Amino acid sequence: MKIPSAYRYYKLENLKTVCKIKPKNLSNLLGIFPDLMPTDLLKNILQRNLRMPLKNEKAKSEFIVAPILAEMWEQNQQFKPFSGLTFNIESSKGLKGICDFLISSKADISDLEEPVVCVFEAKSDALEDWYGQCGAEMYAARLFNEKKGNDIKIIYGAVTNGFTWQFLKLEEQTLFIDSQRYGTANLPQLLGAIQKIYNFYK
Repeated sequence: MKIPSAYRYYKLENLKTVCKIKPKNLSNLLGIFPDLMPTDLLKNILQRNLRMPLKNEKAKSEFIVAPILAEMWEQNQQFKPFSGLTFNIESSKGLKGICDFLISSKADISDLEEPVVCVFEAKSDALEDWYGQCGAEMYAARLFNEKKGNDIKIIYGAVTNGFTWQFLKLEEQTLFIDSQRYGTANLPQLLGAIQKIYNFYK
């Protein structure tokens, strides 16, 4: 099988052949966690933005995903989100390209530093079509951390079309894909899910 030229072209079968990572569906990946109530600011921003014609990935990234991650930063201030960074890790394996959002657990930094603990990808269509891309970026994040001397064992990720979110976990050579989906229709639950991931790294 041909090696993808960039993250965007990765499918699950590429993860298996190129990166030796096997996908596995998992029920209730995040376990039990409490809801996290959104601020009035976030509710007002999303109420306004969701009325706009968000037709592509970039629009959804800017007007839905970014405000949610900004809210999570405000409530935690222990993580630093980076948007639209070129993340070239291993070109020979196609582990290169632009990531929508990379999350570092270091808060007081201006440039991306390890450990990268989470990857968020905003898409405009079916989430399942993009598990491969998100998984490749998660694998690249692990390689990035290892090269910097940080061998964090678990990397989280999520694929979202803005309205619906699905979480993934990379542990050793398995990409676990949550069978449950979360969404902006139940914002406290969605924020609680992201907070559960952040809490893992505190």
